[in-house]
Amino acid sequence: MSALRIATVSDLDRIVELERVSFRAGEGGFSRRQLRALLRSPNAFWLIGAHVDAAACWLKVSNGRSRWARLYTLAVHPRLRGQGWAQRLLKAGFAWMKENGLSVCRAEVKYDNHAARRLYASIGFREISLLHNYYGAGRHGVRLVKKPDPS
Repeated sequence: MSALRIATVSDLDRIVELERVSFRAGEGGFSRRQLRALLRSPNAFWLIGAHVDAAACWLKVSNGRSRWARLYTLAVHPRLRGQGWAQRLLKAGFAWMKENGLSVCRAEVKYDNHAARRLYASIGFREISLLHNYYGAGRHGVRLVKKPDPS
C-alpha cells in the first residue's frame, strides 16, 4: 500500500479522474472547477495516496463559537476498495482535526450507499438526519457526525 501525502493543484487531473471512476452520476462527485477551488482553498486539507488511487478532503468550518471539519469528499478507486484505504485516510484526517483543534467532523452520504454508511458507522460516525432530495429529486442523503477520538 502506498503512502499518503498532501495533494497539490498539480494533482488535479488525477483527482478528477479518481472522482469520475469512484462516483456514478448523481452520487455527489465534484466537477473539475469545484476540485480546483478545493485544492486552492486555505481551509481545505487534502490527502491522497502517493499514486492518487485514493483521496479525501476536509474543510475547516467555523461559526464564530465553534470550529469543526466537514469531510467533503472521500474517494477510493474501485479496484482498491476493501483494502483499508478509506480507514487510513479517515484516521489521518482525524489526526489533522486534532492538530487544528476541530471539535467534530460532519459529512453527508447518499442514502442508498450502504457500503459507505457501513464504513462510516464502523469508525464511529453517527447518522443524525435524513436529507430529503439532497442529491437531486428522489435521491436522499444522510448527515453524519463524529467527534475525534481523544487519543
